[in-house]
Amino acid sequence: MSLKSLVSKYRYCAIGILIAINCSMISIFKLNGLAFGLIVFAFCCTLQFFMDPNEEHEKSTKGSKAISESLFHRVMNVLPDIAYISMFDGSVKYISEGIEKLAGYKPDEIYKTRNFILQLVHPEDREKVSGQIQKLQDGSRAEIEYRLLKKDGTYVCISDHLNPIRNEWGNVTHYHGVLINFDEKKIHDKNLQSLNARIHQLNDMVNHHAVRDSLTNSYNRRYSLVILQNEFNRARTQNKALSCILMDIDNLESINNRCGYFIGDRILTEISKCLQKHIKLSDVVSRFGDDEFLIILPEIDNEELDRTSALLVNAVEKCFVKDEEKNLNIHFEVTAGTISLTMLTKNITDLIEQANQSLYAAKVAKKIYPKG
Repeated sequence: MSLKSLVSKYRYCAIGILIAINCSMISIFKLNGLAFGLIVFAFCCTLQFFMDPNEEHEKSTKGSKAISESLFHRVMNVLPDIAYISMFDGSVKYISEGIEKLAGYKPDEIYKTRNFILQLVHPEDREKVSGQIQKLQDGSRAEIEYRLLKKDGTYVCISDHLNPIRNEWGNVTHYHGVLINFDEKKIHDKNLQSLNARIHQLNDMVNHHAVRDSLTNSYNRRYSLVILQNEFNRARTQNKALSCILMDIDNLESINNRCGYFIGDRILTEISKCLQKHIKLSDVVSRFGDDEFLIILPEIDNEELDRTSALLVNAVEKCFVKDEEKNLNIHFEVTAGTISLTMLTKNITDLIEQANQSLYAAKVAKKIYPKG
């Protein structure tokens, strides 16, 4: 460390040394002058001790303020929104560099002219903006949308969030604002709406495939059991009737072997359409097995069940599928097993098992007494 830097750093001690030397050179009071000089030197060293930390703290504070301000500017310049600080006379004290991307003007251009930003506001919006700025002096915040003229002559819609700034006595002295590109926000919102709509559409598709059979579009087995359980509980609680039909396609495997599985799939689809057409809104059709359909009939008792079953079987057997290659109309038959809820039915497993037994009995009867 050089002598100059030492003197600069410990200047009070250096002053004390000079005073002590001068005092010691007084010839008349040499001893007393030396003692007085030493006292002064001690005092100056003490003063150095107390004064130096405060000065260092001030330097440190100034340095930290400079660093904080620099960091603030760097952060503001990275953010997509534009921050600015303005006085009520229209002079802008600070504006982030994003203004150049938004409107084409550099910050230095805005600093030079008072009311520069206000002059860029669309004439139809200018009075509204001026009124909001004046209200800031009362200490209230404001948010306003207006059109801002860009350097290329076009306008951009922006949203300005204004906040008043108070001094240490509580008086509003200036304000700061945040400019948001409203055009980009509208595009973002539109994209977000489209994305949400797509998500809802995908959710509907997922929910649809979760409850529907992919081939026939009727309810699948898993979901039909959920519906049947709900209807079973309702029938028990409200003392209502409940019936089921378990319908099976006769000899579907032989039709597949003879005409191909594509024809078999078309038969399943045609039966599903036919059943949906002839049931009530409260009834439910589901594909319960490979070649079986379960029809749930809420509030249908045993007397009405036989008539409903006969109607559905007759409607299905009137349908046919055309084989285009062989120019054939392929007809098919179905067998139905029916069951109604009784006091002896414990749960839906019993109900389905009884419907299955009824279907088996009907198939046996058809084999013994085939249609003539």
